[in-house]
Amino acid sequence: VSQSRYKAQQGFTIQNDRQKTTLDFKWINNLIIIPVEMNGVKLNFVLDSGVDGTVLFSLEDAENIEFKELAKIKIRGIGNKEAIDAFWSKHNEMRIGDYVDLNHSIYLVLDQEINISTSIGVPIHGIIGYDFFKNYSVRINYVKQTISIAKDIQKLRRRKEQFQEIPISLIQNKPYMNIQVQFGNTKTSAFQLLDTGNTDPAWFFQESYPDKNCLPEQHIVDYLGKGMSGDIYGKRGRLQALTIGDFEVKRPIVSFPDSTYVRLLLGIEKRNGSIGNEVLKRFHMIWDYPNQRVLMRPNSLFATPFQYNMSGIEIQHQGMQWIAEEYDEDLKKSINSQNQFNNSGQRVSTNIKVNFELKPIYYVMSVRKDSPAAQQGIKSGDRLLKVEGKECQNMTLDQINSLFKMQDGKSIDLELERSGKPYRVTLVLKDLLP
Repeated sequence: VSQSRYKAQQGFTIQNDRQKTTLDFKWINNLIIIPVEMNGVKLNFVLDSGVDGTVLFSLEDAENIEFKELAKIKIRGIGNKEAIDAFWSKHNEMRIGDYVDLNHSIYLVLDQEINISTSIGVPIHGIIGYDFFKNYSVRINYVKQTISIAKDIQKLRRRKEQFQEIPISLIQNKPYMNIQVQFGNTKTSAFQLLDTGNTDPAWFFQESYPDKNCLPEQHIVDYLGKGMSGDIYGKRGRLQALTIGDFEVKRPIVSFPDSTYVRLLLGIEKRNGSIGNEVLKRFHMIWDYPNQRVLMRPNSLFATPFQYNMSGIEIQHQGMQWIAEEYDEDLKKSINSQNQFNNSGQRVSTNIKVNFELKPIYYVMSVRKDSPAAQQGIKSGDRLLKVEGKECQNMTLDQINSLFKMQDGKSIDLELERSGKPYRVTLVLKDLLP
């Protein structure tokens, strides 16, 4: 691509003179996973409005990608680790369907400790944020799992749709919004990042409310997720409500990350926390960065009860294994096909085939103290073999996690392995945040 073309194009544009383009996304573990093509190589990225750049952190299962003009830098993220080494590269070609940037800058972070694929269960190669939103209006339909992009915002809404327009502030290329929140009997305002990279309903920074008791009386200490600089821990509790515009979201389960993990975020003036995808998915949303606003209206998920992992175990995906599955080719043929029998009258096949398939391997990453899993003696490092009699190798991580969010009192049978020896337990889910 010539230098003149680089200068002519500033960020993403819709190709082929189209006014609007729509792409499908995968909804996995409360994250938006979009297919991208970077310098001709197909990858999976998380759409994360909470980052101001594009970050590539895994190439383990992808082809080699050629990058130009690499410069070494250090970057920081959420977590308790120090700054990590990275490379900055420009003049890259990124294609997301018809949405194309021929001069895309990215950060390469080749530290496998921050690879989030293990906690999502599918290959994730990177994250993209501000660059995706900055030039166009973007409609995210969480119900149909589609994203529509247009220069004219009217092309993203049907004639009779009634949206509420809510202003946002773009600070360091990230969107912030004022909401109302109720801590116990106290109602107050909160200045929150709109964060599609956060899988929780919301985070609140207790340190930003020095004169208020934000933490609900009933709460648990829990693992909150993985950031760019390490694992994040904190507390979870249920609030009475939070209000976005005129829309009251009732009884959300929100998180209070420990200050050691988010010390970098407390520097944003007046920031109190984040609104994550577990709340955002309950709305039809049009993001309009050029005019610093979002348009919102409740969708069919709005009244869905808020759930959390009541088992107390965090499962992660740790690679794949080859599984040999035998099948009889003759059984696929017609009933009139010639069969052979032995002296005992048993059918003998002369056409056994072996099919090798890659299957996932799941391990227990952590166990919450005093949880149902801890009471049953499950430990970090145990391998998960079966859930409810079904082999985990035939399940996605999302399917496994959804079983741990079922109703209070639900019994779940697990088969695990420790030091090569299988064992079985029955977990009875316990809701500690009624």
